[in-house]
Amino acid sequence: MSHLLKNIEGLFPTSKILLVYYCGSIAYGLQDKDSDEDVTVVLDNFNGNIHLNLDKLDLFVFSKERFIQRQHFDETISSYHRASADTLMSIDKNMIYLDPTFSGELENVRNCDSKDFMLKHLEAQIDYGKMRFDLTQNLKSHYHIFRLRGMIDNYDKTGHYNLTVLEPWYKKMTDYKRNWDHEIGKTYLKELEVELQYLIDYRDRMMSGGLG
Repeated sequence: MSHLLKNIEGLFPTSKILLVYYCGSIAYGLQDKDSDEDVTVVLDNFNGNIHLNLDKLDLFVFSKERFIQRQHFDETISSYHRASADTLMSIDKNMIYLDPTFSGELENVRNCDSKDFMLKHLEAQIDYGKMRFDLTQNLKSHYHIFRLRGMIDNYDKTGHYNLTVLEPWYKKMTDYKRNWDHEIGKTYLKELEVELQYLIDYRDRMMSGGLG
């Protein structure tokens, strides 16, 4: 058993580990030397969900029930957590551990390539992104606006909703993520506002098309 799994067992000795996988910037393929190591943990015999920051390691811990609710975009789950439901798209290359007893339930929530998932994920990203943008325009997490913009362009081109971010959005996303707290980051603020509105309008068009 890996050192990470042993640490999780030590933190939650009365719970059973069902699933552990990398999320955050690792799931999106955007990690760099300054990135934290974000890990999603799903437990049995555990209630609710918590976020533990352990130096450079961030654990996003869910009960089995809350994890499934997140993947179904249940509104009792915060928009912050619902917005990261797409990290499951890259689980095949980022899985750390899967208990065989959870494999069937995991398979049932893995279908992210659908208009229904796309609409609900877009709504969660807009709710969280708009709240953060209204709070302050100078935040690192605003790179997700460009990320979603590129994912939507890829969907329009291919008909598939996945983590692929087309140009020019990939370059804008990575440039802003690296430089959000420098002068170059400030040059993107107006464009971020425009693209956030684009996401809202796109969401509204999807809903008016009968998916809402």
